[in-house]
Amino acid sequence: MIQMLNVLENFDMALLGRGSADGLHIITETMKMMYADRSVAMGDPDFVKIDLERLTSKAYGRELAGRIRMDLAQDYRPTPGIEAVPQEGCTTNFTVMDRNGNMLSQTQTIRNNWGCGVVVPGRGFILNNNLADFSARAGSRTSQGLSYGAANAVRPGKTPLSSMMPSILTQNGEPFMTIGSAGGPRIISSILTTILNVLDYGLGLDAAVRAPSVCCLSQSQGIEMDEGFSPDTVRLLEARGHLIRQVPPYGVIKGWVNGIIRRDGLFFPASSFRAENGGGGVLLDDGSFCSDGICFG
Repeated sequence: MIQMLNVLENFDMALLGRGSADGLHIITETMKMMYADRSVAMGDPDFVKIDLERLTSKAYGRELAGRIRMDLAQDYRPTPGIEAVPQEGCTTNFTVMDRNGNMLSQTQTIRNNWGCGVVVPGRGFILNNNLADFSARAGSRTSQGLSYGAANAVRPGKTPLSSMMPSILTQNGEPFMTIGSAGGPRIISSILTTILNVLDYGLGLDAAVRAPSVCCLSQSQGIEMDEGFSPDTVRLLEARGHLIRQVPPYGVIKGWVNGIIRRDGLFFPASSFRAENGGGGVLLDDGSFCSDGICFG
């Protein structure tokens, strides 16, 4: 996320406008570069050395921004030398904020539907199949459409890469927003577009979560686009070489974002409409709970 935001801050995203062809071109090219680097640069830090300083540096963000051609959609390979090197050694999210501004974002997953298909006897919860997040071999794609290098290879005691990204954002050193999502690898792109909707495009959190979204894992897989973008925008992106894959509003490939913003002592919760994944609510002093305008004792 930091890598992508470092790239995007080299462009005036607010001036380009939400949903514009230029803005979406820059966002999706940025996504592709990040996913390309991520495929070889990240793994369990107990097993591989990650060049985190470079990946998250402003200078590297400027370098990547300079690779974007406004007239052409490109395929990107990982940056040479960014690879992690060996060294010794189905998803839900909720966000909580209290009256003092303390924040929490938590994501939990069993990965694929029904995990590994085993229910713990007498306990009622399903064991995950997160081993599937490892690379079976370098370059092969997982069931979620991602390919990885040797840094994410299977080893005993090792943690596979995950796209889960519960996040807290600060302004002037103070936390003001907590956000998270479900959706496999599209968690990352969903949270990015929501952050841009709030910070660059001036949307409230509810509108930001519900706005049409895009995801681009690679050039060959194309840009996944919600309904709601201008046909002219779609046409201009196709003219630059982007493969467009439009999906219905409730397409399973999308991320399901929820979060809370605190501004001037007021709280603004929001949750995606893309699935029946809950909503915003408040716990009152008397122990009652209110959600969507209805209070429960």
